[in-house]
Amino acid sequence: MRLFEIILLLISTVFPFYISTRGYRFNKKFPLIIIGGLIVLHFIFEGYRWQMIPGYLMTLILVWCLYKELLFFKGGWIKKTIRGLTFFIILILAWGLPYVLPVFSLPTPTGKYKIGSDYIHLKTDREEKITENSDDKRELMIKVWYPAEVKNEEKEPYLNDGERIGFAEKYGLPKSTFNYLDYVETHTYKSPEVANGKFPVLIFSHGYYSIASGYYAIIEELVSHGYIVMNINHTYESTGTLFPDGTIQLYHKEYDEKHVSTQQMGELAWKSRQDFNNAKTEEEKLLISNHILKNYIAAEITKRWSKDISSVINELDTWNKASFLANHIDTNKIGVCGHSQGGSAIGQSILENNRIVAGVSLDGVQWGDMIDSTLTKPFLIISSDWKYPHPNFNTYAFRNGSSIAFYDAKIKNSGHASFMDIPLMVHLQFINESGTINPYKAFRLTTDALLQFFDMYLLGHPTNLTDLKTKYGEFEIIQKE
Repeated sequence: MRLFEIILLLISTVFPFYISTRGYRFNKKFPLIIIGGLIVLHFIFEGYRWQMIPGYLMTLILVWCLYKELLFFKGGWIKKTIRGLTFFIILILAWGLPYVLPVFSLPTPTGKYKIGSDYIHLKTDREEKITENSDDKRELMIKVWYPAEVKNEEKEPYLNDGERIGFAEKYGLPKSTFNYLDYVETHTYKSPEVANGKFPVLIFSHGYYSIASGYYAIIEELVSHGYIVMNINHTYESTGTLFPDGTIQLYHKEYDEKHVSTQQMGELAWKSRQDFNNAKTEEEKLLISNHILKNYIAAEITKRWSKDISSVINELDTWNKASFLANHIDTNKIGVCGHSQGGSAIGQSILENNRIVAGVSLDGVQWGDMIDSTLTKPFLIISSDWKYPHPNFNTYAFRNGSSIAFYDAKIKNSGHASFMDIPLMVHLQFINESGTINPYKAFRLTTDALLQFFDMYLLGHPTNLTDLKTKYGEFEIIQKE
């Protein structure tokens, strides 16, 4: 919560009790001036947000009691009880809503570069598998984050309209629910010039039905250290995609109902988990893993998103000649990184695209063909702290590892959303799925590992990635031969 919000809530919480005591003598002028001044300062410097509505209501009740010289807890025990319960309910909402959905602060990037962003609309000749129109072709919006030469540009708002509206739609909330995110200050500037030099490129793939660019904490840090990050928005499979003409394509619920959230897929996932946890031998676990990894719908999504990644890579040479990125992309230094379903796509893309130098999966189950393959590029997987009965299919998916380097890491006490901005947006662990680790520490740990990994394999900077487990007690990592 912000400073004036806290002061207003404290006054509105304590004062109703104080003015109801026998020792209090009304001198309404001074407290009314103070409260009025705080409200003005709050609206000028912090701004209205809907989470504060119960707090505003408490403040209005307090102002009315002061103005009318009323004792809030006056009367018989029935009136006192009713007023007390009402006040208690409003009090919980007044403190709870702005805490649970805060105006949060993003981690400050530690690199030497300022950060800029712009968008590229990529039209491919690939058939769009999500829609029912056979003439539709796959179109992607790429948010490009890059080291910038900032002059007079403004900072961009946190999330664009497509992502906000889609996120609200996902949970059945009004479209305006996330307008308060305008108060979240990013470190990213709108469309400045690219900084001097050529930079390695990282292609980033988000999680399924998640906010495509809801990874500011990680991406801003990577860019500040001299990487161009191309953040793919997988159309119809994120919360929402905003196109240049203002069109917003939300998550395709009809496709989901027919192919993803079906009874067949649900039964397959449930049975595989039960069978895996009940298996007695490694051979049984391998057979079960092989079946689920190849036949679950996520395997199909993994292959489609891998093709999205390749579509972006195929355009790098063109963009390096004719776009705002011209002469700034080091097209020989291509890394890939993704979270959840996007992490699975990263593994698949390394199998399919020879131009990729190295890749990182953040808490992705490796659906698809990896179980029969051996990676030929450096690969790092960072998992959250999976607890029983979560089956570790990745043990078998990556059984052959990599012929170059394979790192298997885990962040203890973390959750699946610890790699996203969600723990900052929602301060309830049972909702945000981020575990008990401090989210800022999880971000520092993750970005430290990513930078060391890509600096080593894209830039040739020697480092020992496994030393991070000494620096961070929550980090476990082994390098498999």
